[in-house]
Amino acid sequence: MKKGIKELERLISIVKELREKCPWDKKQTTESLRTLTIEEVYELSEAITNRNNKNIEEELGDLLLHVLFYTQIGSEKKIFNLESILSLIHISEPTRLGMISYAVFC
Repeated sequence: MKKGIKELERLISIVKELREKCPWDKKQTTESLRTLTIEEVYELSEAITNRNNKNIEEELGDLLLHVLFYTQIGSEKKIFNLESILSLIHISEPTRLGMISYAVFC
């Protein structure tokens, strides 16, 4: 898990650097990324349907990158950040269903 956290931190750093230095990344908005994110979700869905675990893994990575990209944009605009997003996810006490509940605040 420690290696995973280091990789996540590295990816966050890369996304931040891309937003600062890459002209294409710099001009992206949540709206401009929307259709690309939808495309990634469809690709994940197809990989799941095809039971292609390697593609599922790749598409989950692509979606994680999108989540981090949106998070960086939100952080730059001071509307949300990774910490505020994570604080909205509440892992309930173990129940018979083992559910994770998401609290949404206005």
